[in-house]
Amino acid sequence: MYNQRKLFAEALLGRTLDPCYRATVLSGEWQPSEAPDFTIAAASQPPKAAPGVKVVKSACFNCNTTCELLIFVDENSGKVVKVEGDPESPITKGVLCSKGLAAKDLVHNPGRLQYPLKRVGERGAGQWERISWDEAMSTIAEKLLSYREQYGPQGIAFLEGTRRGWSRVYSRLANAFGAVNHGAAGWAQCLWPRLVDNTVTFGAQYMESADYERTKCMLVWGVNPPVTWAIKASEIMDARQRGVPLIVIDPHMSETAAKADLWLQLRPGTDTALALAMIHVVIEKKLFDQEFVANWTVGFDQLKEHVAKCTPQWGERITRVPAELIVRAAEMYAKAKHASISRCLGLDEVHDSLQACRATSLLAAITGNIGVPGGNIIVSSRGETSQNTLDFIGHQWLPPESLPLRIGYDQFPLLGGKLSPVPSNHMPTLWETIATGEPYPIKAALIFGSNAVVGYSNAKRVKEAIHNLEFLVVTDLFMTPTAELADIVLPASSWLERDNIISSFQTSYTYTIVQQKAVTLAEARSDVEIVIDLANRLGLGEYFWKDPEDLYNHLLEPIGLTLRELQAKRRIYAPLSFWQYEKAGFKTPSGKIELFSSLMAENGCKPLPPYTEPFESPTSTPELARDYPYILTTGGRVPFFRHTENRQNPILREMCPKPPVFIHPETAARHGIGDGDKMVIETKTGMASGYARLTEGLQPDVIQASPGWWGEENINLVIPWGQYAEGIGTVSMRGILCRVKAAKAD
Repeated sequence: MYNQRKLFAEALLGRTLDPCYRATVLSGEWQPSEAPDFTIAAASQPPKAAPGVKVVKSACFNCNTTCELLIFVDENSGKVVKVEGDPESPITKGVLCSKGLAAKDLVHNPGRLQYPLKRVGERGAGQWERISWDEAMSTIAEKLLSYREQYGPQGIAFLEGTRRGWSRVYSRLANAFGAVNHGAAGWAQCLWPRLVDNTVTFGAQYMESADYERTKCMLVWGVNPPVTWAIKASEIMDARQRGVPLIVIDPHMSETAAKADLWLQLRPGTDTALALAMIHVVIEKKLFDQEFVANWTVGFDQLKEHVAKCTPQWGERITRVPAELIVRAAEMYAKAKHASISRCLGLDEVHDSLQACRATSLLAAITGNIGVPGGNIIVSSRGETSQNTLDFIGHQWLPPESLPLRIGYDQFPLLGGKLSPVPSNHMPTLWETIATGEPYPIKAALIFGSNAVVGYSNAKRVKEAIHNLEFLVVTDLFMTPTAELADIVLPASSWLERDNIISSFQTSYTYTIVQQKAVTLAEARSDVEIVIDLANRLGLGEYFWKDPEDLYNHLLEPIGLTLRELQAKRRIYAPLSFWQYEKAGFKTPSGKIELFSSLMAENGCKPLPPYTEPFESPTSTPELARDYPYILTTGGRVPFFRHTENRQNPILREMCPKPPVFIHPETAARHGIGDGDKMVIETKTGMASGYARLTEGLQPDVIQASPGWWGEENINLVIPWGQYAEGIGTVSMRGILCRVKAAKAD
């Protein structure tokens, strides 16, 4: 039995409450690292287990932070008994969130898909016939080849979800097939704005990893780590315990904001203005790193002129953050020497996502907090072949003349071109193409690991588009609302049922970790195995490997290991290396940090981040604001779910049975809404329901909803299309106008 209170506490604290958890308080001392020669960390002895129970050391993939853990398996039944954090892990030290602790349900939930299924009857009617893998894969291959012959490869869409260790192999399949229409619900909404910012500003991914061991100040912007990154939350709190000051920027009094020395409660969608005002303070008070700026940046004079009018008083009028707090935060961060920034969806999902990310990067750059101990850093290189390159995903196999056929290619060059981590479609425009057949027909789609009907904004329109497809294949763990609309459903294995080689630039900065298969479930297959099988049937076998193990051996070949050898060793280690730019510069056109970005200018985007008012706001759309007086942000994460996942897990649903909508008590009372009452959120696009959670941690005109819920509780039903972030096409999901009312009694 799970202990629900224990799970809840662990989820909030970001650490396993276990006697063998070792709290680590670091001294903050450091020594410069030499070149990062990789070494292999020796595996420790497995912990003691009950007779007949084996312990499999692996890593969680409920999200992307890849926390090391222990899977306890009953040797007689082959079932998972429990999952725990690994106290011997040098990365997590036993930390594991509620999703990981409740992960055995991924295998043993009665709703798990276990066999390939073929739809019989009308789409969405719920009538299925079990078929063999051979029939399923043969049918899919025949259909795809037929549609490619009739409509060209652009007539098939390859769609996916978040990165889970197989997605780059899936991208490789799309490119080998010639499919320019390849994308995901989250790419323009999550991480891609930050990664593209890193590329155009630094030429490398500096801003997504922070050296908490040595930092002297932490700025957490637009993220609540206890519900997003349990490991980071623990590291932040360990640093906080050492006396390191914490600044939090968030419209909501989150768990992290409650621990902050300074909490800056900004109006949703005004992050760029706040960052520009902080940059103004740093420059005006000469708190920038003058030597670093002179030697390693270009465009400082243009930036100085650009922010000349962005005073703290200007920032206060826009953001609602008092000017004195803007000054204090800027001074605290700039004077720390060295300071770190953590950021996430709070910047990715605003109307000016890429420019908001750029503005925070420029703050880090001018203060010299890039590539130094305690600042924002590049993870170490462990020597294995990376899957996160254009070469690995086979982008070079696409004929150049086919690229303009990619939906959104011309309008959003930083999403569809080579500066994108995976060049991809603009998804709202792609869904409109599927729905209308313009500018050309898209008749078939493969969806791997994505609950598209729930996960995309303007969800009603997405469902309409899916109904316009002639052939749909969905690969997933459960019969989701999206799978219910498929012609063929393929059962994917969970991370407990497959091997893998994984790492996370968000948490495991110095390690690559091996994931080990613990159990087998019926006929479920890993996504990599499915992709390789399909590639062979499509005549693309030359681009792939004979099986998943062959792939992982290929990735490990540069360091002379096989998958089985690495499983015996557990992980690959290489130390962090600081001041790398002193040897090689920055991989930008100028060789320096580009405060004034030449690549942004070349792609038709503003080279310095301007502040623009949200697409919808009391200022930019006053007439709309009269009917929709509240500002909606869909950033209300809870620690028990990841996007649309885990809603079938009874333990996690017991802890969070209904979608919370955070609302100020005064606002709720105005509309006759009590704490826990069902309520309705409405925008010009649609309506969704949720359950009121009263809090004075929001401003009275701000409503914060939780995403990922199914049916009428899906907040994506209210998110509008039509206006998108410059260059990258982000849909604004934070800072749109809404109204609320009490729901009618059932």
